[in-house]
Amino acid sequence: MTRRGGKAAPTSRAGPREAAFLVLKDTAAGRTPEDSLAVRGLGLEPRDLNLATALVYEVLRHQSYLDWLWRGRLAAGRAGPDLALVLRLGLAQILYFDRLGDHAAVSETVELAKKLVPGRHGLVNAVLRGLLRERDAGGPWPPGPPAGPDKAAGLALKHSYPVWLAAELLARLGPAEAEALLAAGNQPTPPTLRVNPRRTTREDLTLPFKTRPTALAPWGLKAETFAGRPETWPGFAEGLFAVQDEASQLAGLLAGELPAGAAVLDACAGQGGKALHLAALNPAALVTARDRDPGKLDRLAAEARRLGLDNLCPEPRDLLAGGGGEAFDLVLVDAPCSGLGVIRRRPDLKWRKGPEDVTRLAGLQLRLLEAAAGLVRPGGRLLYGVCTFSLAEGPETAAKFLAARPGFRAAPPSAWPPALRPHLEDGGLTLWPHRHQTDGFFWAVFERAGDRGSAPAGA
Repeated sequence: MTRRGGKAAPTSRAGPREAAFLVLKDTAAGRTPEDSLAVRGLGLEPRDLNLATALVYEVLRHQSYLDWLWRGRLAAGRAGPDLALVLRLGLAQILYFDRLGDHAAVSETVELAKKLVPGRHGLVNAVLRGLLRERDAGGPWPPGPPAGPDKAAGLALKHSYPVWLAAELLARLGPAEAEALLAAGNQPTPPTLRVNPRRTTREDLTLPFKTRPTALAPWGLKAETFAGRPETWPGFAEGLFAVQDEASQLAGLLAGELPAGAAVLDACAGQGGKALHLAALNPAALVTARDRDPGKLDRLAAEARRLGLDNLCPEPRDLLAGGGGEAFDLVLVDAPCSGLGVIRRRPDLKWRKGPEDVTRLAGLQLRLLEAAAGLVRPGGRLLYGVCTFSLAEGPETAAKFLAARPGFRAAPPSAWPPALRPHLEDGGLTLWPHRHQTDGFFWAVFERAGDRGSAPAGA
């Protein structure tokens, strides 16, 4: 389009708040925030991209609380989904972005409303300014609902979680710990690195920001600040490290030092962070990484090349599709799960998963464990891990597996690494963000009866 005289008309480019709105709309439709930001953030200056990203994640962390705020200040039925998103963005700026200032938070959100929800900007202005007047008049800040008889509902609203999840954690942990866990899940966490033992140690790795050693995993370094994308850090291209949470790194500690020629299977490898770790730690072992998604295995193979690993073999195969005659010394089932343990980094999962998903995924995990059991050599071990803290997916699934497979037993505490023994509970190792400063995770170790020299069987 051109103006008279041949000059091009200016084009309208999305700013950080509009980009955040579009990402949140994509997320509500089922897309992950990361994937949407990769597209919606194109063309934004780094500072604006950082703001858009921060807005997206703060809104997702506090979504139900933000909705409670505006619903108490707006007549029922006056807000559609787009107006709700604009209001969430405005309220989040006032509550969680002090550096932006109240005037900018209100004025920029009103301008956003003029563009995205025409004719409704007056409502947005009234809600935001009304909240600020309440604060300036000495009202409670941040505002909170009055205490009610339903403790789970109160915790869920205060920390912005689904009521069903708050109720489960309340029953399992009690009020104080449940609240500590919910609060920890709303705290953004800088990434954790895993050094590549083939190429360096965590004492020798030099990074342009402060880190501290992880408490349980001897290969981990936790960044103390957010420092941009890891692939831009010195040493990444040279394969000196990978990004992996400490809870996941414990696969290496649980596997231990494997003998030369040991056969290892990661049966649900995904993009293979744990398989890569096991291969790096055990250069004389052969690690087979299987997944039904060839695209994930392609990315795993590329990462193995970056890390200089030549003892890892990706194989596209579905564990539930069967196959016989194989026997592995160690089988890892890093099973598909609800992902509730990674809410610190994926707050959208709060609103994507429900109790029906937990039940369904627990059933899938049991089927995967039963299929994997037939691949474990007599005298071998089966590791089961899920990045969640639901009882059904971790401890209860482990107990059901042992009940159905008398040829397996839970590894006794003496068989666990000494550093992990104090943290054993519920038949395995449960890691909690508020206790261990890791992702929420459950690990179980099963040992198969028999001697390594005996013939493989279906267990």
